[in-house]
Amino acid sequence: MRSGSKAAAAALALVLVSSCGWWSEQGRTTKGAVYGTGAGAATGAAIGGALGGGEGAWKGAAVGAALGALGGGLIGHYMDTQAKEMQRVVDRQDRIERDGEMLRLSLASDVLFDSGSATLQPGAEDKLRHVAEVLQRYPKTRVEIVGHTDNRGTSASNEKLSERRARAVRDVLARSGVDPTRITTRGAGETRPVATNDTLEGRALNRRVEVITTPDETLAAESERHGSGSREAPASEEPR
Repeated sequence: MRSGSKAAAAALALVLVSSCGWWSEQGRTTKGAVYGTGAGAATGAAIGGALGGGEGAWKGAAVGAALGALGGGLIGHYMDTQAKEMQRVVDRQDRIERDGEMLRLSLASDVLFDSGSATLQPGAEDKLRHVAEVLQRYPKTRVEIVGHTDNRGTSASNEKLSERRARAVRDVLARSGVDPTRITTRGAGETRPVATNDTLEGRALNRRVEVITTPDETLAAESERHGSGSREAPASEEPR
């Protein structure tokens, strides 16, 4: 088989694996490693082809696949373990989702705030302090806090309310030990509903504050080093 065909076959195998039932049952660490394998294979094939012709491309794909799996799995493991710890400290009505390398924690706004208010309810700070403890154990992430509302009231008032609620959550996290330089805030108002605003249940889902974490430059650099063959121990194995 020619080198181009082999590289194409590797890419096709990745697509087929991603679409099967087994794939849907795998954790994010496994998926990150597989995606890293595919990316590494493609890069390795290109480099190998340039250096050694057809046979070099196939060997380069194999090396690139191994290194890509290591780099992709590092970030996946770091975010997976953070998600598991976060799940232990939030309530049943809160939701945690992974989207690639992003971890999104959706906190029910009704539990945090009274209707139309950006003042935290009694007990809300306790929950946020637990969230802060997890964030402190995973310092190699950026934190974005986004406030959301339902569509009652004007769009301008909803945007301002969502901004104030995001800042209120940020203030508690910062007071609880999260480095404020890691945190950004914004208000999305009513512009990003996750459910219909025609029912009480839907509006309750739309009223939320999201705490979104993504790998920072340090973690990305570590992943790159491991993907390039570094022998340093992955920082994600022992978060500090």
